[in-house]
Amino acid sequence: MQEKIIIKELSLNDIDDNLLDFFDRYQKVEKYWTNKNGSWTLIDEGYTEDWDKERKVAKIQMFKNILSGQTGFIYGVYDDNKLIGFTVLLNQKFGSNNQYIQLKQLHVSNGYRHKGIGKKLFGLCIEKAMELKAEKIYISANDSEDTQKFYLGIGCKDAMEIDAKSAEAEPYDRQMEYVVNCQPPVAGG
Repeated sequence: MQEKIIIKELSLNDIDDNLLDFFDRYQKVEKYWTNKNGSWTLIDEGYTEDWDKERKVAKIQMFKNILSGQTGFIYGVYDDNKLIGFTVLLNQKFGSNNQYIQLKQLHVSNGYRHKGIGKKLFGLCIEKAMELKAEKIYISANDSEDTQKFYLGIGCKDAMEIDAKSAEAEPYDRQMEYVVNCQPPVAGG
């Protein structure tokens, strides 16, 4: 059976209580990055990341709040009408020169990773950031080796300014940025 992949910007009508029923956030992290005294070190320890029903319900509520409040944009990737990837980009600018907008979420379902879906979603965020005339996309990146490899591989670097709210909410994350005037990421990978 051939995959029928569709990517679209979501509206409030696309968000229902079953949206994430088939989304598999499972990730076995074997190594993670930590910042010790201003230097990033790869730690050879692991953990498992997964979302239970309660976490999925909270994500769906976040989607509803963002879209009903018009505070951001959500792109979804579907395979046969099942959500298998999404990204959330907030539209409020911040930073010393209002140069940033925030990539709030970017997730690809287990089994669909390493197929270029994340890069396509990030490319849509770059296009939207250019539309909004933002200079940079701010990312609070998970500490896992794979996540940081993804963001570094598409051209992200450590943030020039740290958003205190993001850093406090996710103290183990790496605060990163993407300069929008760069070329969109290449498809694939």
